[in-house]
Amino acid sequence: MSILATAKNKAASANVKDAFKNEAGAIDLASIMVGIIVIGLIGGVIAATVFAVIPWAQDNAAKQQLDSVVAAQSAFIGLSADDGAGNVGQIKFGSATDLNTKALFDATAAKVSIATNGQGDAAHYGAAIASSSGKVYYVTDKKTQPTGVATAALAKTAVVAVTGTGTTWTNTTGTGTGPVAP
Repeated sequence: MSILATAKNKAASANVKDAFKNEAGAIDLASIMVGIIVIGLIGGVIAATVFAVIPWAQDNAAKQQLDSVVAAQSAFIGLSADDGAGNVGQIKFGSATDLNTKALFDATAAKVSIATNGQGDAAHYGAAIASSSGKVYYVTDKKTQPTGVATAALAKTAVVAVTGTGTTWTNTTGTGTGPVAP
């Protein structure tokens, strides 16, 4: 009888009780350790992936909110270019309240702080948001791609540098002095 046939016969006639009595069916310490190491490696890869993806997704959500502000401000310019009396050219950018009123952007849901200043050629805006990961992003009318900074204070400084003195901030808590900190 071949070795394969012998193994098949033993397997067919074996039961669980025989596996514990037979050395060939025993599990040694090295096999257990290899199994634990493999499970640990798989768990580590999964954990690293999850902890890398979550902050990335939170940061991307914050950037998308700022992209929405940029689009809303572009639409608001078109709506505010004519004052209703035929005077064209006195454009201005909208505060969070203005954008909510015109149904262009829901600043209360987004928790975005928006800064505006000036009218006409001197009109400027900036917006900042704190991601759930802790990073703060901002945009301005001069820099429409979201830029990340470490703190809300740095975002405020960058926005005020574009919008100038006299900047008015609006956010979910009403008028404030700058971006809402994370």
